[in-house]
Amino acid sequence: MNGVDVTAGFRQSVLLPLRAAGRTLRRRIVLEGACRCVAVLVAAAFVQFALDKLLVLGAGPRAALLLALLALMARNLWRYVIRPFALRIDAEDVARILERRHPPLKDILISAVSFATRPAPADSSLAMRSNVIRDCQQRVRAIPFGPNIRRDRHRKFLATGLVAISVAGIAAIWQPDTFATYLARNFALQDVAWPSGTELWIQGFANGKLRWPVGDPLTLVVTASGRIPRGLRAEFEASSGAGLTRDMALRGREQFVVDYGPLQQSMKVRFLIWKLGVDERTEWHDIEAIERPSIAGARVQITPPPYSRQEPYTLAAGQTGADILRSSAVRIEATTNKPVVEASLRSADRVVAPADLLSATQIVSAFEPSHSGTFYFALRDADGLDDLRPVTYSLRLLSDPAPRVRLTLPGAGEMLVAAAVLPLVVDCEDNLGIRSIDLMIRPSRLKDSGDTRPDDSMTEPLPGLVAGQTNYTQERSWPLLPLTLQPGDELSMWVRAADDQPGAALSTATAPSGTEPAAPPSVGQSQVYTFRIVTPQELLAELSRRENEWRREFEGVIQAQERLNTRIMDIHDQAAAATSEALSTRFAQEARAQRQIANRIGVISRQFEQLLAERQINQLEDATIRRRLDRGVIRPLAGIAASDIPQISEVMDRLRERFDPAEAESLETAQKRLLARMYEVLANMLKWEGYEEAVALLRDIIRLQGDLNRDTRQQMQKEIESLLGESATTQPEGR
Repeated sequence: MNGVDVTAGFRQSVLLPLRAAGRTLRRRIVLEGACRCVAVLVAAAFVQFALDKLLVLGAGPRAALLLALLALMARNLWRYVIRPFALRIDAEDVARILERRHPPLKDILISAVSFATRPAPADSSLAMRSNVIRDCQQRVRAIPFGPNIRRDRHRKFLATGLVAISVAGIAAIWQPDTFATYLARNFALQDVAWPSGTELWIQGFANGKLRWPVGDPLTLVVTASGRIPRGLRAEFEASSGAGLTRDMALRGREQFVVDYGPLQQSMKVRFLIWKLGVDERTEWHDIEAIERPSIAGARVQITPPPYSRQEPYTLAAGQTGADILRSSAVRIEATTNKPVVEASLRSADRVVAPADLLSATQIVSAFEPSHSGTFYFALRDADGLDDLRPVTYSLRLLSDPAPRVRLTLPGAGEMLVAAAVLPLVVDCEDNLGIRSIDLMIRPSRLKDSGDTRPDDSMTEPLPGLVAGQTNYTQERSWPLLPLTLQPGDELSMWVRAADDQPGAALSTATAPSGTEPAAPPSVGQSQVYTFRIVTPQELLAELSRRENEWRREFEGVIQAQERLNTRIMDIHDQAAAATSEALSTRFAQEARAQRQIANRIGVISRQFEQLLAERQINQLEDATIRRRLDRGVIRPLAGIAASDIPQISEVMDRLRERFDPAEAESLETAQKRLLARMYEVLANMLKWEGYEEAVALLRDIIRLQGDLNRDTRQQMQKEIESLLGESATTQPEGR
């Protein structure tokens, strides 16, 4: 009975408090485990947040971190929450804890609890058990069961959990966008961007898209607001997959600029904001490459002016330049690479002609160029883009060149007699056709001649012209006698030709006397020849003077030939002692000297031909004069220059290559014959000069006789006037 009472009292005073302490202990262990799990969760989440925020992890790394976080949390929950919660803490467990904390109890508490909770064995002593229980009751009365649990440790865990929950709550309240982004990225594994304190505005983009012309330099300008980044980069990704990243230059305090260069294809771009860790990336923005309007092909048709009688023609494909006649009509039909809404034909930034839109891609413009230059179509499409590199058409206007006219007067000199007959040779050519060709004559009268006729130019159409022919040649003899010229007058003559272009009319207006007449731009004009009209005696005196001059020139040529012959003989005499190189050099020098003599003789021959031609033109030659000059001087000189001297020069050339005594002897003989012929010609010149002097003397006698008769008549006239004058003065006034 006493044992029962003892056990019941022990249970009431010790066992029930121990069991209550065990339940409290388990709850605290579970709570501490939960606080531990919350702290670990918050710490792991912070690490996850830091890694993702700094490195901007992709979906794969974020999923791996999430799995690691979940595994860590599962392990901690199992170890610190689930397992402690499933653990049963009975009175014996609490007794062991109290005995470790209160060593004086030794094993009495655990023994009393064991005796009170377990049935007693058959051989056990009930008295001992009762004594132990009573002793234990006495000892544990002063020991509180609740305070024996470590409250400091419990408070530390609670504080850790509260701090972790507070940190998470504060982060969610302070940065809700960042907190929500963290949850979306790392728990929902969504690909959303982290909230940024930097706002970027990209110039030119609308709804994240930019349309840019192909080939134009692309420059991106980004304006930053909020937190201005320390650096910005542009990351390009072409439609082909090629990528490119370029740093952007800071302009001012908040603008960033990057020059991409000419755009070749569509691409997308995003911007990387520099920060610690990995750059912050914006969303992709599309750049669509579009073509500017341009000419894909053109057909250029040229219609020459009607007077040219040319058919319209079309330039070859790809030809963008042409030389066209002035007043030609031009029609350009062009095809564009894309539809256009505006088009005009321009030159040097001014509108030349409108362009009609036959369709969205077909334009045509017809115009008559007023100037040479470069022409192009100004195009604009529906996007407002202009053609910045237009196809140009270079048109050079050519005025129909005036006919080319050449007038020659074979044998005519600067002096003519009034009865001369001029040989005219007229050559005219025009690319499109000659309309008219006229001989222009302008006599200039003597001031003291008393002739009141004007000095206006006279026009004489040349015969034989067929309108429209492109070549004209005329040879004729033109007498001066109908002009009734007098010695001392001047005569100017030239030829003018006009073609069929508008405004190409021959003008008979003359320039002031003494000046060269000017022709209109569309009229071709030959050289103007001016002659002085002299008496036959003056012309013959001039011809004699020139003949004497050229006769003296020929005497100098003979002297040069004599010296040349002497040098050739010296070479022959010294040939035995001279080297082949020395002989070759001397024969080369003499060959050149011999050819120079031939040239001088040719000039003299042509001068005598001119003298004979002037006599013929001025009707001052007869059969005797022609025979003496032609057979005695001109022909021999021509033969010497064209045949004799070249043969001698060839012999010298052979001797220069190889000296041959026999050939050297023949050279000396040929030079002697040449010198003899030259003396024969000189004798004819002197003979003719003597004949001319005799004729001139006879003319002087006749002129002096005429002058004497004229002087006699003038003296008689003066005597008669003197006699008549005296009679008139002595007569009375009444008569």
